[in-house]
Amino acid sequence: MWYRVAILVSCLLCLLGWPAPVQAADCTLSEIVWEGYTDPAFTAAFEADTGCAIKATYAGSSDEMFAKFRASGGRNYDLISASGDITERLYKAGLVRPIDTRQLDNYSAIFESFQTGRWNTFDGQPYGVTFAWGPNVLIYNTEAVQPAPNSWDVLFDPQYAGQITLPDNPMTIADVALWLGKPDPYDLTSADLAEVKAKLLELRPSIRKFWTTAGELANLFQSGEVVLAHAWPLTYQQLAEADFPVGSVSPEGQLTGWTDSWMIAKRSPNPDAAYQWIDYILSGPGQKGVIETTGYSGATELGTAAIGPERAKELFMDDLSLHGKINMWQSVKNYDEWVQLWNEIRS
Repeated sequence: MWYRVAILVSCLLCLLGWPAPVQAADCTLSEIVWEGYTDPAFTAAFEADTGCAIKATYAGSSDEMFAKFRASGGRNYDLISASGDITERLYKAGLVRPIDTRQLDNYSAIFESFQTGRWNTFDGQPYGVTFAWGPNVLIYNTEAVQPAPNSWDVLFDPQYAGQITLPDNPMTIADVALWLGKPDPYDLTSADLAEVKAKLLELRPSIRKFWTTAGELANLFQSGEVVLAHAWPLTYQQLAEADFPVGSVSPEGQLTGWTDSWMIAKRSPNPDAAYQWIDYILSGPGQKGVIETTGYSGATELGTAAIGPERAKELFMDDLSLHGKINMWQSVKNYDEWVQLWNEIRS
């Protein structure tokens, strides 16, 4: 691999007493991403090996991500870490380019069922490269919430009123649809949406705030403002690392989630470097970096080997059984109705 070769050559030159080649920072990869996907803990190695700097913009929702990417016409960003609810929108808007898998040494290491995933393959052509996935979970303060909850019903317990937070994202509607027993949470009629609205209105007085980033959510827990949240595993990871008393629940049969893909802007000024970045994230070091930073599951055999069999089993990377049980985010045909409903709940 190019990044391993670079390291090896540098080391050999040092051993011979020759100065290592200096790589100029001759490019900047601009990426709009979910929090954690460009953490310095693992991006530093890429920057050192390629001389290409990473400039990241975090987004709090897929809608924000799509809006910023579209507003730039695909010129201001090279890459986007798109979830399955906007991949098709990006494709139909003509903002992303098809992926030439021949430019990715590590593409064959992606789990076979992910290589032509319905979330990033259109008209038989891949437009994205899967690199991470996970569920949306219930997290709670283990000292304040007792006994330990085992379902989303705890959000409606009056003793926790005013101490609950939900993500500020219309896709949360899909979770509520699952709570109501809807078989397909992404194919909701106007009548279904009316039921969802009634359920959310029932919960609305108990909601302290709608969160937008994992860091903001962690602060809400640490300040004592909230004790229960619909959350990403990243916040659980952040709180656990800070020795906060946090627990996590994944109610079976009522989980939504996301399968995330790198997509390259159609007008990216640095397409070659974009491919290098994707290939690095698919590698063992890249996958391990993403996994250790976010607590999400990886998407390659190289990642499985890098984190070891025990951790891979915990993240369901050894058999992908959890992936098949999660109602992964996908495109919604009547999404305008979803946005209108969500705005009414937020206000």
